[in-house]
Amino acid sequence: MKEDLLYHHVSDHLKSVKKHLCAYSKNGKPKHLHLLRLGIKIVNALFSFAEDLYNEPYSAIELKSVYQKTGEIREIQIIGSFKHLPKRLLRELKKKENLLKKQFQKILPQYIEFIGVFREGVAFPPYLPDKDVVKSYFEKELTKASQDFQNKNREGLHQFRKSLKKILFIYDALPKKIRKEVNLDKRYINELQEKVGNWHDTYSSIEFLSYQNCKQKPLEYISKLRRKELRQFNALFTNCKPL
Repeated sequence: MKEDLLYHHVSDHLKSVKKHLCAYSKNGKPKHLHLLRLGIKIVNALFSFAEDLYNEPYSAIELKSVYQKTGEIREIQIIGSFKHLPKRLLRELKKKENLLKKQFQKILPQYIEFIGVFREGVAFPPYLPDKDVVKSYFEKELTKASQDFQNKNREGLHQFRKSLKKILFIYDALPKKIRKEVNLDKRYINELQEKVGNWHDTYSSIEFLSYQNCKQKPLEYISKLRRKELRQFNALFTNCKPL
C-alpha cells in the first residue's frame, strides 16, 4: 500500500487552499472562495477519518476561521445568483458582500501565512489500517447517515448531506484496491447529496433572508421560497431510496 497516503492528500489540498487564497487576493473571483472551501472540507473529512481509524486526536479546528469568513461571502454570492430577486434586495446584498470582501482582504495575508505553517505541521501514521477496518468505517458512517435521513427533519437532512459528502471525499482518497473492497455506490450517493444540496440552498436562503437586517424584508419572495422548500423537502422522502 502507498506510504503516507493521508499525509500526501491532506498536504496537497492545503497547498490548493493556499493557492486559491493567493489567487483570490489578486482577482477576487468567487470560484477561488468555492474551491478553497472545498479543499478545507476535504481536509476536515480526512482528519476525521484518521481520528477514527487510529483512535488518536487529529483536529483541523484551526481552519474554522477562514472557512467561516469565506462562507459569509459565499452565502451572499449564492443567494444573489437566485432568479427574480427584488432589485432593492440585490443592491443591499451587493453592498454587504463588498463590505465583507473588504474586511476579508485585510486579513488575507495572515490566513495565507497560517495555511503554510499548518501544512508543515501535518503528520499521520505512514500506512492505513487493514482493509477490513476501512470497510467497517464506511459501513458505520453509512448507517449513521441513513439514521439522520430517517429522522425526516431538516436538521437531520442537513447532517445527512454533510455525512455523504464526507464519505465521498474519503472514498476518493483511497487506493483503487481498497475502493473496490468498499464497493461504494458512488454515483448514487453523489446524486443524492446533490438533490439534498438543492433543497439546502433554498432552506439556507430562507434562513438568511428571514434574519438578515434588510431595510425592507422581501416577504413575498420569502413566502415563495418557503413553498419551494416544502416541495423539495417532501420530494426527497418520496423519491429517494434508502442507502
